Amino acid sequence: MKRILSLMLVLAMLFGLSAFCAQAESGLDPVTLKFIFYGDKKSATDEVWAAIADHTRDQLNADFDVQFIPGGDYQQKLLVMAGAGEAWDLNFDSNWTGYYLMVAQEAYMDLSELLPEYAPHLYATYEATGALAAATDSLGRVTALPWTMTMNNRTHFQWRGDLAEAAGLEIDPAEITTTEAVLDLCRKLKEAYPDKYILENADLGVFLQKYDLTDIGHGLCIDLNDPDCTVMYIEDTDAYLERAQMAKTMQDEGIIWGDVLTDGRDHNDLINEGMLITKWGTHEFANQKRAWVEPEAYWASSVLYPDNKYANRTPLANALTLPETSENPERTLMFLDQMETDQALYDLVHYGILGVTYELNGEEAVFPEGMNASNSNYMEWGGRWAMWKPQFMRPDASYDEGFWVREAEFAASNPNNVNSPLAGFNLNMDDINIEIAERDQIFGDANKLLDVGMVDDVEAAVKDLQDKQIEAHRERVLEEAQRQIDEYLGK
Repeated sequence: MKRILSLMLVLAMLFGLSAFCAQAESGLDPVTLKFIFYGDKKSATDEVWAAIADHTRDQLNADFDVQFIPGGDYQQKLLVMAGAGEAWDLNFDSNWTGYYLMVAQEAYMDLSELLPEYAPHLYATYEATGALAAATDSLGRVTALPWTMTMNNRTHFQWRGDLAEAAGLEIDPAEITTTEAVLDLCRKLKEAYPDKYILENADLGVFLQKYDLTDIGHGLCIDLNDPDCTVMYIEDTDAYLERAQMAKTMQDEGIIWGDVLTDGRDHNDLINEGMLITKWGTHEFANQKRAWVEPEAYWASSVLYPDNKYANRTPLANALTLPETSENPERTLMFLDQMETDQALYDLVHYGILGVTYELNGEEAVFPEGMNASNSNYMEWGGRWAMWKPQFMRPDASYDEGFWVREAEFAASNPNNVNSPLAGFNLNMDDINIEIAERDQIFGDANKLLDVGMVDDVEAAVKDLQDKQIEAHRERVLEEAQRQIDEYLGK
C-alpha cells in the first residue's frame, strides 16, 4: 500500500512539474479555448486538435474544445447561444450565414485594440490588403477577422479549347472581351457542334460589369464610380435590358437550349461529359483542375471587360469572430497570429496528422487510402475557409501548386479590380421585410425567364417587371436602402 501511495505521490509531483514547466515556457496559465465551426464534426477532430495543442504548448499553453454546428442549424443556433449569454472563444461566420444578425445583436467583441497587440502578423496582413475595412463600422469597431484570401470574380468566358481546335476554329482569347464577341463565338461553336449544348444562360453579372455596376442584393445595385453610392433597381438599368435582349437572341438561335429550365440534368455533369461546351466563369474556375471524361479536354478562356471596374470578393465571404462572452480573447488572437507564420501549424489545422488523416503525394495533400471528401476523418472540414492562407495552402485534387497565390496576383494585377465601398454593408430588413419579400418574389420569377430568353417580347417583359415592382411599393425599399447606405457611409 505504501508503495502505491508513493507511486501516486511521484506521479502527482511529475504532473505538477509538467504543468509548471508548461506555464514557465509560455509564462501563461493553462486555458481551454472553445471554438465553434460550421458543418459536421469529423471522427478524428479531437485527436487532431490535441496534436495542435501540443504543437502550440510553448507559445499558448492552451487546450482546445472544438465543436461543430450543422449548416442548416448554424445561424439560428449561434443566435440562440449568443442570446443566452453562452461563452466560447471563436466561431466561423460569414455574410452568407448569420454575421450581420449577430452584429445587430451586439454579440461580437470589438477587436480594434486587441488585434494589433496580440496578432501583429495577422494585423499586418490586413493592413496590406485592406480587408479589415469590411468588418469595421463607422465608429472604428472591428467585429470580425475576415479571411486573408484576395480574390476577384470578374467574369471570364470559358469554352472547350480542344473542341474549337478540332473544328478548325482559330480563336484569339485576347479578342473575346465583350458579350458581342461571346455571342459570335457561341454561333461558331453551335455550327460546328449542333448536337451539343452551347450555353445555359445570358449571365447578368457580366452585363452589370460592362457598366461598372455591382449587385448589393435583392435586385439592387450601385455604380462603382459613384461616391454617393446611389442605389438603383437592376431592372431599371441598361445592363438589365441588354442582358434580356441577348438571352432572347441566344434562345431563338438555339445557343441556349429550349428545355434548359426543365431538363433535370446536372449541368456540371454535362460539362464533365463534354456535352455542355461553354460557360460563364471566373479566374478560379477557368484555371482549376477538372474531372473531364475526355482526357484531352481543357478550358480555353478570356476575361471580359477588363477595363471596367469590378468589385473584389467581399472579405466577409468567410470570417472568424470572437463573441462578447469570450474569456480568452488574447490567447485566441495569439493562436490566429501563429497561424499566419507557421506552416506546420497550418498543416495540422487544415489537413490534420500526417499518416492518419492525410498523406502527401509530393507536396500535394491527399486523402488516406479508402477515404474521400464524403468519408474523410478530418480533411475538408467546414469553416476552415476562414483560415485559408495562400502562402501555405497545399495543392490538392482541384488546385495545383501556387494556385491561390496566383488568384491573389490576378486580383492585384488589374487596377480596375476594386474593393466595393459597401463591402461590409448589409441591408437591415426589419422595417421593410414584407416589401422585400414581395420584391424578391417578383424579381426572381421574372428574372428566371429573362435569364434564358423565354419571353415573347423583351421590352414588354421588362416593363411588366417594373410595373409590378411599383405596385409592390418599390419606392419604400429604395428609400430605406438609401437611408441605410448613407448611414453606413457616415453621411
